[in-house]
Amino acid sequence: MKAEQENKSQISVSTTASSRQVDIFVQFSGYKAWFKFFSERVALFVYLLTGAGYVLTANYCLTNGSKDLPLRQFFWTLVIETLFLITLRVMDDLKDVDTDILAHPERPLPRGLVTAREASVVVHTLVTILLINGIVLAIVENLACGLLCIATTLYYYAMFKEFGCGHWLSARPILYVITHQLVVLLMVLFPIAAFHGASSLKNILAWHAALLQFGGSFTFEVCRKLDPTAHIALGTYLIAYGKVKTFLMVLFAVIIGAWASYVMAVEIIMWPFLGFLLLTVIVLFAKQRAPGTPLAEGETAPKGHKTVELICTLITLLTMYIVPIKVWSGVPKTAMRTFS
Repeated sequence: MKAEQENKSQISVSTTASSRQVDIFVQFSGYKAWFKFFSERVALFVYLLTGAGYVLTANYCLTNGSKDLPLRQFFWTLVIETLFLITLRVMDDLKDVDTDILAHPERPLPRGLVTAREASVVVHTLVTILLINGIVLAIVENLACGLLCIATTLYYYAMFKEFGCGHWLSARPILYVITHQLVVLLMVLFPIAAFHGASSLKNILAWHAALLQFGGSFTFEVCRKLDPTAHIALGTYLIAYGKVKTFLMVLFAVIIGAWASYVMAVEIIMWPFLGFLLLTVIVLFAKQRAPGTPLAEGETAPKGHKTVELICTLITLLTMYIVPIKVWSGVPKTAMRTFS
């Protein structure tokens, strides 16, 4: 009887939330509602920190030890990188609204703070702004920089549309995470072209700087979803694949980061941290309950995965800033690996 009541309640919440999504433009949610949406869902400081890491890495990966930082390119690309991340946040909330109705009903879209149509308008407005910036960059800076800005925007939009094969991708979480992390390469190559021109894209260090960020982002994406009690509707990698395959995904991402850090000659700092992360994941999985096991009534939620997430967050942050730190610290040019 209790189960039936819970099912009816869930269906009722789902129906109410869905109807709120369709009922758009009948009455605008209001600017205060959207301000609340952004204050709840957009971690502006984190986005600026991430964008600055990508942009500074892009500038310093090819400077041969120079500490110069062209301010126009820095601030322009930083604003665009931040807009990329804000756009992604709104896209993800809109795309995942049906899942959030079940797993996160407290979020703005499921609870009806703003509507799906309004969110769609915001997404397309941000995409238009980014495309215009790409065109202007192609004229003011260089063609490669502008095209990479446009390519990154279009790739984000393709992600939003799940590349036209959402159900097929959802059934293949490994392929899903790879396709959704490849955009990080574009996000780093774009400011590299802004700072150093189109010819810089032929430099192996440029690609490995991007690969370093790809490895860090990939690792974070997997390690932030290691809660064994997560709602099954979320379809996390741990629940979809189990501990062994999830660990192999983490290992794959760490190997990418380890190789890129070697090429960028920062392995002496990065490798111990990456090794420590692998060790903490092994310890976590050795003690962790079976994935997908719900909590019993009154049972305390496990917290071990939060520790791994924190460690991974710090390592990802280090990945973003290790190249600038190396240059700022005055490490001699001879310490840089070169390839001919």
